[in-house]
Amino acid sequence: MKRPRLIALLLLCLASTSAHSQWIRQNVNTTASLRGLSVVNEKIVWASGTGGTVLRTIDAGRTWNVITVPGAQKLDFRDIEAFDANTAYILSIGNGESSRIYKTIDGGRNWQLQFKNTNEKAFFDAIACWDRNNCIAVSDPVEDDQYHLSRFQLLQTWNGKDWLPMSRGLQAEARDKVYLAAKGEAAFAASGTCLIASENNRVYLASGGSIARVFFSYDRGRNWTVDDTPIVHGTSGSGIFSIAMFDDKSGVIVGGNYEKPDEYTNSLAFTADGGQTWKLATGLTGYRSGVTYVDRKTIIAVGTNGSDISRDGGETWLRIDGEDYNAVQAKGKNAIYAVGPRGYVAKLSWQGFLATNGYKPCPKNMICDPPWVTDLRLSYTEISSACPQTNSQCSDKRQIEVATVALDVPPNWYDYTVSSGQVIGFGANVIWDLSDAKPGTYTITSGLKIPYGDSFRVFGKTVTKQVIIK
Repeated sequence: MKRPRLIALLLLCLASTSAHSQWIRQNVNTTASLRGLSVVNEKIVWASGTGGTVLRTIDAGRTWNVITVPGAQKLDFRDIEAFDANTAYILSIGNGESSRIYKTIDGGRNWQLQFKNTNEKAFFDAIACWDRNNCIAVSDPVEDDQYHLSRFQLLQTWNGKDWLPMSRGLQAEARDKVYLAAKGEAAFAASGTCLIASENNRVYLASGGSIARVFFSYDRGRNWTVDDTPIVHGTSGSGIFSIAMFDDKSGVIVGGNYEKPDEYTNSLAFTADGGQTWKLATGLTGYRSGVTYVDRKTIIAVGTNGSDISRDGGETWLRIDGEDYNAVQAKGKNAIYAVGPRGYVAKLSWQGFLATNGYKPCPKNMICDPPWVTDLRLSYTEISSACPQTNSQCSDKRQIEVATVALDVPPNWYDYTVSSGQVIGFGANVIWDLSDAKPGTYTITSGLKIPYGDSFRVFGKTVTKQVIIK
């Protein structure tokens, strides 16, 4: 009677001690709070934060340059957009002159101040770029003195040097369609990803506060549409904090209430039509300030109380750890980074993810995926006393041999659900006993239950097969 309890305790210990090892902390000599993150490729990554701090690695994280922008020691750089080892924009937040945009073209040795805000009511939140010469920046809504209407403030550069209000040259109707904000609506400068620019001249702006909406333009900001979302809102600390698009159609938004980091209701939604409609989803384990696609199926979200990963396009999620993160970004499986308070920079290790969760190590120089069920094989799928001799899938036996195909995992991680009968044994190979079942159609579903906090949770895809009893 003591052995199962001991095994469970060992698995729980494994889950709790391994969580932090999945993210590999980088050796960075700074205590700045980091929120800006730009992953260029597997070797080049930039980050930014408080104290006028900018970080850069050009060797996949083995060494990091810690840069203090001259004259910016009191500034908080909440967003950074980089293009190679030499070129990057940084945006600082704050009212009035605290909101600025700098650019470097020599790897951070020199910085050019390109924009300094002169409107005391404006507070810039984020910057996004289509390429190194075409970028956009957004400020929280500002109320005008004449009409007492609040409008988002948008800047744009067309040459990589000069920043001008995007409203110039636009018709009033087009300008008001995006710039008019609801009372109490704002953008969040939590991770630099409330504003993103994507391929085909698209740009997305996500909001929160009194309402949670997504603004969308297909022509770099000349024309806009805006749509409500089901993300939680209604307080100054709630709404959408981050948006990511995999392509022109598929995207994800995350958020919640940063004042209540453990709440996760209505904090995740997906679009399949380019942002016109958003459908709620579940699976996150708290407020999330950043989200990124690794590939079409792999999504990672981070926040104050930890990080979550999905390997099936958001259908199911697994909590990675409980570290405090602000932002996350990826350029493929070999370049996944997150940043947070107190100089925290981490890189996700797939080898570490597998090894610390009880999986066999991957072959050298290979990238492995976290496991899920890929196939479910039954010795036969029809039970009858008069099976045709040519039908190998028919038998008069009431016990079916079941084999689950998945990456090798501990036997007690396999999970079976049946609509009738019972499963005998455990692990990848079991017996489905249908001795007492009446004629009809019955199903068996196989999945993997993985340690999740203080319990187990089915993770990834499941496979269902059916058997007919005649």
